[in-house]
Amino acid sequence: MKISCQEFLKRAEKKKISRAYLFSGEEEFQKRETLDRLIQLLIPPSHKSFNLDILHASRSSTVEIINKTSTFPLGTEKRLIIVYDIDKLTPSDKNLLIPHLKGIPESSCLILVTAGSDKRKKFFLDLEKTITVVDFPKLYENQIPSWITNRVKGYGKSIKKEAIQVLQSWAGKSLPDLANEIEKLLIFVGDKNTITSEDVKQVAGYTGTNDIFQLLNSVGHKNTKQALEILNNLFFYSHPTGTIIHWLTEHLIRLLKIKEFDYKKSEIPLTSYLRTHNYFLKDYKEQSKNFNREQLQNGFLLLYQADMDLKTSFLPSDLILELLVYNLCHL
Repeated sequence: MKISCQEFLKRAEKKKISRAYLFSGEEEFQKRETLDRLIQLLIPPSHKSFNLDILHASRSSTVEIINKTSTFPLGTEKRLIIVYDIDKLTPSDKNLLIPHLKGIPESSCLILVTAGSDKRKKFFLDLEKTITVVDFPKLYENQIPSWITNRVKGYGKSIKKEAIQVLQSWAGKSLPDLANEIEKLLIFVGDKNTITSEDVKQVAGYTGTNDIFQLLNSVGHKNTKQALEILNNLFFYSHPTGTIIHWLTEHLIRLLKIKEFDYKKSEIPLTSYLRTHNYFLKDYKEQSKNFNREQLQNGFLLLYQADMDLKTSFLPSDLILELLVYNLCHL
């Protein structure tokens, strides 16, 4: 059986914990946080030395794992054993581990952790048949706004959609970075219940002239002078060049999608198709009128070339981006 990390935590909060799990997937931040929460739920800090074992398969054997799970807890209901990089067990240890999993005592909880090895291998197929798999897939970019919303909600607050967009543009898509910025925002807003885009801008050190969304809009409106001024301010605040390329690409994709959208045939609204909020829709439509399809396709070529130049050219990165923004404004 396979479940999400959210479902696993719901069950854990209710003390509905099985004897063994496989934590699988590439999203290491969520995996680490889930393990930390499980430790909090099962093992009081004063009992960690007795009832918590953290092993690494590359330095452990199945015999050691069996011995740990067979030891009864001291002063708590459960003993927790976490084994990282389970795919690094030797072949003989893997064969020995599978039959043991069914005999783990109720007083133990074994967590086997992998970063997402080849699930077609017999060892993982056997694990999936024997124990519950908790899935930690890498989040797609369009899933991150929901993750931000839920994380803020977990602290008893809400966040505006435009604030999410500003936050994501600044912190990127790294969950640890986003979590760190959310912590700062919570301290900054204090007793306020809702986080706004202005809150995010103040915490991130934004000004009216170093907002990447103003850069995107300036390019969309072909306002070269304003776009270059904002770009220079982004340089001053050490905004990552890769992030600027990414958001310019996303912006042109949305403008192209507007031109290709068929209102009569589409079964979803334009906002869903663009993966944006209705708040920004009117301006996107206005900007799309400044470009035809061929110009936007040429824009993608410019973005690709700039991305390659940033990685391979000896030219300064600020010059590469200034030329890119100038050329995008003159498509």
